[in-house]
Amino acid sequence: MATIELEARIDNLLSTAQAEMANVDLFVPISEREECPICLIPLPFEGSESHYYPCCGKCICKGCSYKSIMSKSGGEIEQAIKRLRKMSCSFCRQPIEMADIDKIKSLEKLMKKNDPEAFMQMAKRYKIGDGVLQSDTRHLEMRISAAELGNAEAFGYIAGFCLGGIVVEQNTSKAWELLEVGAKKGSISAHESLARQHQRRGNTQTSIKHLKVVANAGGQQAMNGLMKAYREKALSKEDLTQVLRAFQTSSNEMKSKDRDDARAFMAVN
Repeated sequence: MATIELEARIDNLLSTAQAEMANVDLFVPISEREECPICLIPLPFEGSESHYYPCCGKCICKGCSYKSIMSKSGGEIEQAIKRLRKMSCSFCRQPIEMADIDKIKSLEKLMKKNDPEAFMQMAKRYKIGDGVLQSDTRHLEMRISAAELGNAEAFGYIAGFCLGGIVVEQNTSKAWELLEVGAKKGSISAHESLARQHQRRGNTQTSIKHLKVVANAGGQQAMNGLMKAYREKALSKEDLTQVLRAFQTSSNEMKSKDRDDARAFMAVN
């Protein structure tokens, strides 16, 4: 797709999203987090603790994957280790060890069904050339399609292209607007990016407000940033205490024994 066409899609995406979110406060709490379709517990912030399966298009926490493996192994660690090499999806039971071409075909099928996460996963492949020819243009196309289908996190990626002048013309103000729309839609990465940008510009209090949104939802890095702000006297003890309580509540909502067991299992095997 030509650069001018991508520019037009971004402009249309931005104007539509801005109109849709016009009455939404930039610092509205992130009230909805994606849940694991098996245990129905909000997915962990750390991407390494969940996995997207192209066979069914589901993102499953490693706690549920671990529980599935152990149940089929009779609780025996050695058997569980062997099963790691022959795993099946905990949701649809399809074999996980698929060739790259089959994974891509599965993603393409999901993309035809307008699954935004499938576009996000394909974008990752185009970014580094994983099973496909590396292409910044195709990478951007995938992110735009995901955003058009409602994926909030995609806005931050598109902003990165505009900020760096990659594929499309460099446009800092457009990148900023994309990040703000993404933040209003509940994008954690957009809030974190805005926090960094405001901090660089010396807007410490605005940066803190963005970090609070993420920390309240359970974001550890944002919480660390607020602890630093407190040490530097930019955040009061009362505000820190309030955020800590919300952070702990959200963090606890993402915890489960299976996830703890999976983390311990992977640490030693």
